[in-house]
Amino acid sequence: MRIILYTGKGGVGKTSISAATALQSAKQGLKTLVMSTDPAHSLGDSFGIKLSSEPLEIRENLWAQEINTIYEMEKGWGKLQKYITLLFTSKAADDITTEELTMFPGMEDLISLLRVLDYYKQNTYDVIIIDCAPTGETLAMLSFPDMLSWWMEKLFPIKRKVLKVVRPVAQPLLGVPLPTDDIMDELTNTLEQLGEMRDILSNREITSIRIVVNPEKMVIKEAQRSFTYLNLYDYNVDAIMINRVIPNTVTDPYFQAWKDTQKKI
Repeated sequence: MRIILYTGKGGVGKTSISAATALQSAKQGLKTLVMSTDPAHSLGDSFGIKLSSEPLEIRENLWAQEINTIYEMEKGWGKLQKYITLLFTSKAADDITTEELTMFPGMEDLISLLRVLDYYKQNTYDVIIIDCAPTGETLAMLSFPDMLSWWMEKLFPIKRKVLKVVRPVAQPLLGVPLPTDDIMDELTNTLEQLGEMRDILSNREITSIRIVVNPEKMVIKEAQRSFTYLNLYDYNVDAIMINRVIPNTVTDPYFQAWKDTQKKI
């Protein structure tokens, strides 16, 4: 299986290039899934169809989906979602909804990574193309496994042992529910899965990252920083995709100023 991630500054054309790559892959006879992890989805707009959080076959060998975090929480994170809701509602205002409570920062990153891991284990597709959120969010997503693996190795075992001892006494005093063994087991499983995903993302024979840029100074500067950051994490950046280059064959005076600017960069 091949996993290809497209990232870059917002508005550079990641979604269009992801969709085009997926179409070309499907034409070659490869079972291809293109998925959007950007909360502001536009993948469906590229294909002119409405997508959901489940893969939809849109043509031969091609499936597409837009990750919906709330849907994923309800589908596969029942115990954890109930605990988070119970934890916050014990102290929170009555008008806060379940969805607002469970959508804590980083949840989109976590769910997206675990969904990719599921597809990898199922081996349903030959190629998975990921239309990522803008650069900052993508970098946060890719660093998520490393951050949580440290927490799991250093702090999680200690915290679990302490909870077993103090739970009967502390829970009545604190007035908030402490996680049960079932919840801790679910967290342990999640952290182990993230470790697996880290191995997949860093495997150069499986995963590659492609940075999409426009010929603009700000975009290029951000791409340079992203390239450095990704290499520090030992991720495989195998291509820089330059989008919106105006070719010399375009002679309309309307585009001349843009062409002159692009030549200077």
